[in-house]
Amino acid sequence: MSEQDTASCAQAKTAALRVLRAPELSGKVFLEGGLMPWVLGGGDSGRKHGDVDFSVRLADMPVVRTWLESAGHYDPDLDSRRLACNAAGEDFGMHARIDGVLASFAPFFLRDGLLIQRNAQHRAFAGYDALLEATIEGLAEEDFVEMRKLPDGTRAGVSTVEACRAAKMASDRPKDLADIAELDRLGWDEVRMERVAGAFATMGVRCPAHEK
Repeated sequence: MSEQDTASCAQAKTAALRVLRAPELSGKVFLEGGLMPWVLGGGDSGRKHGDVDFSVRLADMPVVRTWLESAGHYDPDLDSRRLACNAAGEDFGMHARIDGVLASFAPFFLRDGLLIQRNAQHRAFAGYDALLEATIEGLAEEDFVEMRKLPDGTRAGVSTVEACRAAKMASDRPKDLADIAELDRLGWDEVRMERVAGAFATMGVRCPAHEK
């Protein structure tokens, strides 16, 4: 992603809060990724953010698309169901521009003891099209996402601190260090952290289809 496609932390937070504060999406979208601790804690990461990441139950994706359409943010070219490599038209989520900031809405569901989360890459911002599917064994929804109170008193859906931290530790990128420090400042439950970290240790990612 090029520099012009990145946003300041403040810009990314504004876009994230526009989604999180939408009444139709309350309890249906959950902020995750590197922006989450800064929205939850009210601080500033001091770095650029390439996009804003949301987890969404697969069953709630129609609600997300309806909201995006009504708000003027829906772009059919960023809908995974329309990708040429997605022959079956399965739902691997949506991307959209919210106040000029790229946002990802990645569906998840539970099946046979696995938490499965899907996402897609699009030529428009990644240079190629691809469908992605991550599987995590033994991760319960309540350990993955939850409702939390933000600094302004708003209750919003976010990744659990433990899940966000486990994902950051698995990524092991230099830019994640400040995010991890902020997550540690926010605090996490030791028992839940052990449970979540164990689940994330089983994570696998596959690419069912792609097209250059």
